[in-house]
Amino acid sequence: MTTRFPRFIVSGLHRGGNPPPGAGLVRSLRRAHPNAFIVALSYGLMEHDSLSESGADALCLMPLPAAGAESCLQGLDQVLAHAPADMLIPTMDAEVELLAGIEHEIARRGILTCLPDQAMLSRRAKSRLPTLARDCAVKVADTRAVYGILGAVRAAAELGYPVMVKGRYYEAKKVCTEAAFITEVTRLLAEWGAPAIVQRCIPGRKIHALGIGDGHGGMAGLCCTRKPAAGAANDALCDSIVADPLLKALCATLIGELQWRGPFDIEFIKNEASGEYSLIDFHPLLPAWIDRLPDWGTNLIVALIAMMEQRTASHLHEEMLRRRTVAHEAHPSPANDWSV
Repeated sequence: MTTRFPRFIVSGLHRGGNPPPGAGLVRSLRRAHPNAFIVALSYGLMEHDSLSESGADALCLMPLPAAGAESCLQGLDQVLAHAPADMLIPTMDAEVELLAGIEHEIARRGILTCLPDQAMLSRRAKSRLPTLARDCAVKVADTRAVYGILGAVRAAAELGYPVMVKGRYYEAKKVCTEAAFITEVTRLLAEWGAPAIVQRCIPGRKIHALGIGDGHGGMAGLCCTRKPAAGAANDALCDSIVADPLLKALCATLIGELQWRGPFDIEFIKNEASGEYSLIDFHPLLPAWIDRLPDWGTNLIVALIAMMEQRTASHLHEEMLRRRTVAHEAHPSPANDWSV
């Protein structure tokens, strides 16, 4: 009997100053499935050289998420025509928002995903983070959504410098003066669109809580990690595991409130003096250094794959029950041969 190895589609494999998780995702997939066939998605020919070094087996071009759902599905059909696949794992915020709205169309093509729906995504958006925190009784950094320069300057002055300024999807920078703030918020609004986010700076260490939501309020995996102090070597990477029941309870509350489905990366700041955690961000993705977790005994990609496969089995069971009901209503004979 011929063994069939899993086939994955992944994105976010280009390099840069702030690379997305694709390369780490590929390495995690290889640890779990050494013989998997991995298709890398590219949004431009300029990415080809870095993608060719990523460890993927095939490279396919896709239209940018901004092109919309119809273009995305057409691009996916072209990818599948050249490289059939079983599972799709996006690694960029804009991709997740787009794919969440067409998950049923993707499923019709035989592709498994594990994504939050658009209501979940909306509630954890940067601009709505204070409302989510209030609903969950979780402490949150003072956060303002701004849509123009004048409103942004006013919000920063009210919060007091230094402040963090963040793009709608990506980038976060600490600024200490009004002049630097105006330059940065102007750039972020132009690059990512409105709103930009202005957030009060909180002293402490950044904590990343990574996991997989099961879509029913539970977690299929959770790993909490701490970043080194600012300015340390490799301070973009997390360097240690955090085992704190309070942190785990905060994550469980947020995931339970949202009924979150799929990967997540929840960011907190921990006040070392008081031990309090303040929520500062909620990403619908796993970070670029996801491949370091297996070294600490955790491979969330394995949990994600299991979630996708389990969901498929559940849907198949539901479809079997539906067909049995329809068949029984049409032919109420005492037959036990319920084939699908």
